[in-house]
Amino acid sequence: MRLLNKKAVILAVAVITVFLLAISAAQGKYKAAFSERLITTILAPVEYAASKVGYSFRNAGSVVGQVITVYGENQSLKLENEQLKQTSLNTTEIMAENERLRAMLNYQQGAPQFDFVTAAVVARDPGTWTSTIVINRGTADGIAKDMPVVTPQGLVGNVVSVYSNSAKVQLILDPRSAVGSLVQRAESRVAAIVEGNSGNKLAPRMVNIARDADIIAGDKIITSGFGGIYPKGLLVGEVTDVINEEGGLLKYAVLKTAVDFDRLEEVLVIVRSRQSAPALPALPPGQPAGPAGQTGRLPGGLQ
Repeated sequence: MRLLNKKAVILAVAVITVFLLAISAAQGKYKAAFSERLITTILAPVEYAASKVGYSFRNAGSVVGQVITVYGENQSLKLENEQLKQTSLNTTEIMAENERLRAMLNYQQGAPQFDFVTAAVVARDPGTWTSTIVINRGTADGIAKDMPVVTPQGLVGNVVSVYSNSAKVQLILDPRSAVGSLVQRAESRVAAIVEGNSGNKLAPRMVNIARDADIIAGDKIITSGFGGIYPKGLLVGEVTDVINEEGGLLKYAVLKTAVDFDRLEEVLVIVRSRQSAPALPALPPGQPAGPAGQTGRLPGGLQ
């Protein structure tokens, strides 16, 4: 009986122990869940704020990176655009130069009676813009004083000073210049002198023309070959107006030059001519000779 009671007590103690352990375990889980809920409730706003701040920083960093990238691309595009503009300008300039040089080559091929030296205009006298130019060819290139200077369009002037690697050219616009000229029209062939016009520097005049001479607006004026400097047949310009001088028996013609002197960049110097010089017309007894040097011989060794 005592043994049975002892076993009953041990069993009861075991059941109570298991029950207490179960209750303890249940209370632990409840406490842990309560603590977790409490921590989550307290820390959730902080975590949300922290996540928002982190997202903002990441977003701001991304925007800054994009701005830097776009700025770099924009600068690269600007540089590329400037390079393209410069390339376009260079191409246009090369094409324009090629066109001018091709025209000069064609002119040389069409005038086999002349030997030419090509020269570039490197300077103008600021005080006498329409009087003289400087070219980059001189005695080292066979240039000599009084050699004629032309372009494919027509007459420019003549060499007045020459140095080793440069020369000064007097333009036909200079009032001091004098070019023996004549009307190209077959029905006219009026001969006179073309000189620079101080009143209109870009419009030289053909002067000392008889009042009844056959010259009209539109006539082409060419060099006559008289005077010993310019060979015959070089185009000087076109008559734009014919004006009677007051109180006299003469008139003069206003010319538009064949050469555009404002756009003069390259020229041709005639260093040798195989053209025969025209014979000077016989002068009446007592009449003075024409311009100084009117000998019918070309200068500077030109024959």
